[in-house]
Amino acid sequence: MTPRRYGILLPLAALVACAGGRTMRVAPDDGSGDAPVALSPTPEPGPDEVPGDTLTNTTSPEPDSLSTEATGEKGYATYDSGGGLELRRIGQWTRTGVGESRRLIIRDANAWAAFWSELGVGARPAVDFTRDVVVAVAAGQRPTGGYEIAVDRVRQVNGELTVEVVETTPGPNCMTTTSLTQPVDVVVVPAPTARSWSFVERKEVRGC
Repeated sequence: MTPRRYGILLPLAALVACAGGRTMRVAPDDGSGDAPVALSPTPEPGPDEVPGDTLTNTTSPEPDSLSTEATGEKGYATYDSGGGLELRRIGQWTRTGVGESRRLIIRDANAWAAFWSELGVGARPAVDFTRDVVVAVAAGQRPTGGYEIAVDRVRQVNGELTVEVVETTPGPNCMTTTSLTQPVDVVVVPAPTARSWSFVERKEVRGC
């Protein structure tokens, strides 16, 4: 009995030894729909990976720089009015035909044409007086260059315009021209319904 038992076990051991050096493939045996058994598990995605998707940069591109060229009416230059009404400067000159001090609110085309003719600085720009008024300030004739006048701010409260005007004179050590000057500043503001107005004056000395 003992020799026969050893005779059966030897072929079985040889078969196991031969199978140990081969790759085993396991497939469905009867087409029943069971999924194949993977010999090595699929690695799970890391914390920075998205299964099945490619990571892309989701940052929106910066917009193209917008043009800063003025698109409004020709002859107007919008500038900061320091918190008051929007000011559109028609022009600021030092040599004009206005030889005396002026503080004007111009509300119609006839008065505008007459003032511009006296000013004598070129072609008169059109103004829509249904929506705007013109503010013109003149310093009068000065003995030298270096003098300036400007509308600094215009405010409107309860139908009244308050115009802040700054007159600048050259400092004692400033180099200036010796010719006569007549500084003028002209601006447009959106205040056609203003019933009254006043001017607030401020004088400054420019350092050199």
